[in-house]
Amino acid sequence: MSQLNFTYPITATFRMITLSPEVQVKNSSDELLMQVKQKLLTLREATTVYADLEKTVPLYHIKADRISGFRAVHRITKAQGGEAVGSVKATGLRSLWKTHYDVTDAQDRPLFYIQEENPWIKFLDALLDDIPLIGPIAATFIQPSYLLKDASGTAHYRIVKRRSFVARHFSLEHLGTTADFPAELVALSLIQTIFLERNRGGA
Repeated sequence: MSQLNFTYPITATFRMITLSPEVQVKNSSDELLMQVKQKLLTLREATTVYADLEKTVPLYHIKADRISGFRAVHRITKAQGGEAVGSVKATGLRSLWKTHYDVTDAQDRPLFYIQEENPWIKFLDALLDDIPLIGPIAATFIQPSYLLKDASGTAHYRIVKRRSFVARHFSLEHLGTTADFPAELVALSLIQTIFLERNRGGA
C-alpha cells in the first residue's frame, strides 16, 4: 500500500445504481487508489478492497466480528497473509444521534476517532430525501461532514459528503496538521464510515 499516492483531497464515490454496494477511491490527481465492494446477503458485514477497477487484486478485507449492531467491531486485515491493520467500531448508544467511530491500530490501541460535526445537518439531509421531486434536488446543497480527531480532540481530517442523482461523493481533506496517522488506515476508515453511515441512513 505504501506505493500508492495518497495526495489530498481523496475522493470516495459511492455508486447508487449498482446491485452490490461499491466505492471507488481516488486521490487528488484522479488516480485510482482502491475499488471497494461489499458483499450482499451476509449476516456479518464483509467488504473487500481491491487495487484495480476490475477487482482482480485484493488488498484488504474488512469484516464485522458479529452480526451488525452498535457493538460490532469491523476488523481490517491485509488480503495476503491476513495481517491486522486496524479496526473501526461505533461507540454504542451515543452513535444513535451523533456519529462516533473509534479507530484502533493493529494492536487494538486507540489511534483516532471519527465524529459527526453537526447531526442536525444529517437529519435535514435524510428528511429531504423523503420529499418527492424537490427533496433530492434541495438535498444536493446539504453537505454533512465528519471530523477525524486524535485523543486530545484535535481535528486532522474532514470528511464532507456531496451528492448527485447517481452517486454520493465523500471528500477526505487534510487540515494541515502534522499528525502521523497511517494513510492506509485513514483511507480505510473513511470507506468503513461510508458503509456504516449508509446502513444508518446517513449516506
